[in-house]
Amino acid sequence: MSPIITALYAIAALTGAAFAAVEFRMLWRFVRNRQEIRTTVTSEPPPDRVKAQTDESNLFPLVTIQLPLYNERRAAARVIQAAASQDYPRSRFDVQVLDDSDDETASIVKDVVRTLRSQGVQIEHLRREHRSGYKAGALTEGLQKSEAEFIAVFDADFLPDPTFLRTVLVDRTGFDHPDIAFVQTRWSWREPIRGFFAASLALLLDRHFLVQKPTRAFFRNVATFNGSGGVWRRKAIDDGGGWSAETLTEDLDLSYRCALRGWRGRYLRDVDVVNELPEDMRSFKRQQQRWSKGNAQCFRLLTAKVLSARGLLEDRIDEAFLLAGYAIHPILLINLILWPWAVLLMDRPTFWAVQGIMGLVIVVAPVSFVLTVLERDKRLSLRSIGHIVSSVCIGIGLMVNNTIGQIQGFLTSGGEFVRTPKGHEAIAESEPVQEELRAYQVPLHWSFFFELITIMYCLIGTAVLSTAGEALWAIPLLFWAICLGFVAQQQLAPTRV
Repeated sequence: MSPIITALYAIAALTGAAFAAVEFRMLWRFVRNRQEIRTTVTSEPPPDRVKAQTDESNLFPLVTIQLPLYNERRAAARVIQAAASQDYPRSRFDVQVLDDSDDETASIVKDVVRTLRSQGVQIEHLRREHRSGYKAGALTEGLQKSEAEFIAVFDADFLPDPTFLRTVLVDRTGFDHPDIAFVQTRWSWREPIRGFFAASLALLLDRHFLVQKPTRAFFRNVATFNGSGGVWRRKAIDDGGGWSAETLTEDLDLSYRCALRGWRGRYLRDVDVVNELPEDMRSFKRQQQRWSKGNAQCFRLLTAKVLSARGLLEDRIDEAFLLAGYAIHPILLINLILWPWAVLLMDRPTFWAVQGIMGLVIVVAPVSFVLTVLERDKRLSLRSIGHIVSSVCIGIGLMVNNTIGQIQGFLTSGGEFVRTPKGHEAIAESEPVQEELRAYQVPLHWSFFFELITIMYCLIGTAVLSTAGEALWAIPLLFWAICLGFVAQQQLAPTRV
């Protein structure tokens, strides 16, 4: 039994350490090249560009703004009005509201579209008889009705600034090279961020947009579209094979398919689009499980093609690890399950050697969050340290939820695109509030009970190790139980208004 436990635990630890090493490499690159990275992803308008071009058709390319909606009765009107209010010649852009709703959202959208159309906005309210292909299917059907050269995409909770199209397409010349497939902008959050939980979620996502994504852009890794807050070149979408419902992360899928065809994406960190954070843990878990499942589907479908793309992708191993990113969660769960048996059955020299390797996994997340806070806030504070601790706990506490998503993704293709409810800001302003909240409430997912079982396993393992005289090595189990308990408790907390 001891050799089996040793082999399994060593494999799990080494795999986790490989993920940590890739992240540390990225963080080291970020620290060493911070100033250059900031300059690269902050493009200034070229001098006298607007003065030099007076032909509107050359200066302002045709754009279609696509707004995929499903049961977003409190967010729909805002995003439609924001899209229609672009400081861009009205003859050069149109809006498609891709509305698959089966509630009163459809009637709300109908009224808003009618009003905007009477004001001279080119806008269509597109309805489908069924949600075939979900978001990918809606985007594809909208493309069939557009002749625009560029396609902007905004989810329901995004509020693009009126200058968005002008900034990306004209002032910043985001598509100044013919091989640029898309421009992705940074997601930002409504200020002030309400509550400790929301601030912790913001930090988790800020790490991606302020550290990871800019660094990858600087070193010419594959840029990835984040599903919203960006503009695509129509030709690239078609050349990459179009939007596909074969995965639940159609944005990641198309980004890599385009990269494998020689296209590049561009990230502009200094151009942001305000959107909403998930309001509660149930919503966040739903979102994360969808991303985890879609990530596994992309890994299964694309990794072999990425690894064989010699001469096309600059760092194929790094790209493979990005496609496998959510696999860190099942790796963590396997480590948790094996931990008490490894402590009791492995010989000490081997155990200590493996723990040295695991040290990479333990410290990489806190280091990355510290760098994110310093990049965002320019300093550490007691409050931000609390957010770092909370973000680490949430990341670890999602191991059961995201492992389920990974297993589903490796076994199945596609699946239902389960929306993450948004529009809480509008709910807070409406009456009666409780009735509106019930319409947006996410039911308790069955993964909650597996989280409780895992917590019990940790507590039993703690008791067993303490009884065996290994109380010191029981501390990691207690920590994992706390992280899982925090996530579980948050699912039982009332929805905040």
